Amino acid sequence: MPASHLFDLLFNPEQVPSSGLFILIGTDYFLQQQAIDTILAKASPEGSDNVRWFSDSAEWAEVIDEVSTASLFGGDGMQVAVVPAVNKRVNNKESFLSANKERLERYAAAEYHPGVMVLISESALGNLGLAKTLNKENRVFDCRIPNASSWKKEDKAIREKAVKWVAVWAQKAHNLKLNKEASIRLMELSHDNAGIVEMNLLKLELLVDQGATVSPEQITEFVGGWEQKNTFEVVDDALGGSSSKALQRLDNLLRDGDAPQQIFGGMSYAYRRFVRMTRNMQKYRRQGVGGRQAAEQCILDEFGERAGHFKKKEILPQLKQLTSERINFFMQWLLEADLDLKNRFSKSTIPMEKLLIYLDRGFKPENSSGGR
Repeated sequence: MPASHLFDLLFNPEQVPSSGLFILIGTDYFLQQQAIDTILAKASPEGSDNVRWFSDSAEWAEVIDEVSTASLFGGDGMQVAVVPAVNKRVNNKESFLSANKERLERYAAAEYHPGVMVLISESALGNLGLAKTLNKENRVFDCRIPNASSWKKEDKAIREKAVKWVAVWAQKAHNLKLNKEASIRLMELSHDNAGIVEMNLLKLELLVDQGATVSPEQITEFVGGWEQKNTFEVVDDALGGSSSKALQRLDNLLRDGDAPQQIFGGMSYAYRRFVRMTRNMQKYRRQGVGGRQAAEQCILDEFGERAGHFKKKEILPQLKQLTSERINFFMQWLLEADLDLKNRFSKSTIPMEKLLIYLDRGFKPENSSGGR
């Protein structure tokens, strides 16, 4: 019996149990988070901030302690432990699943669970007895989107559900209307990755009116598929101190036929992310949190606990280089670039070139009013 798919859970959340052990299959962090949010909505209707993401070398004692301890603040908030890569050996140690097979079976069979334990396996668990038992109780969810080239009937059915989810999520989270063809096109250009789908929906929010019906042609024009990766690489080059390389890459994108508005959408998304992180960091600093800890926490807030741990090494130097003072100008610079692209520089790269130069470590705003 194959595992239930995440989309079945999202469309029928009332069927999920309210506590105990769950297994998520796949590597798509955004879909995993959707699953965890849905499980928590049933387990703790009033919400819970007691979610702890463990590392891939987690020990059983600390995990079971986390889900066996009642919330210090009482109420309906449940303790939740999320353990990634449970099917992989780490540092030549047995995988979490293999090392704790009997413990997990006893935990799953217990009549009462004060918390929720979520195990993430990067691949299907085959004939593992624990997975079979949990699957019968609607506790195992496949968070993978099958490849479009698959001929299997069940894979085609899951892709149909994925297309439906894209349209539902676009309306619910972004107030955008997508028909079936537009949803399919967005999935294709996002390489069937839900996290990239979300990123592209955020980009579309910047480029179309709220509540608009987005056509497949607009998605092709504004999203641009694989080219978005190159757009973020442009920003990374500028942040790394290679303004000349960033400008050359920008020129190459335009020569390849990318629309300036499309490139700007990707650059704007990157800029706004730094604004959000800086505002969160300033909030933590006002609360008395130290500089390094505040910076690390704002990264975790932005990317999520799991992805944030891997992003810190990349993002911390970028935040340090940009400084809060310069990031405070970002929204003004984005507004200026947006207006320029819609008016006098509609066929020019100058607004985006200026944005890249602003990222260079040698650039300094002249005064607090943003003059240059």
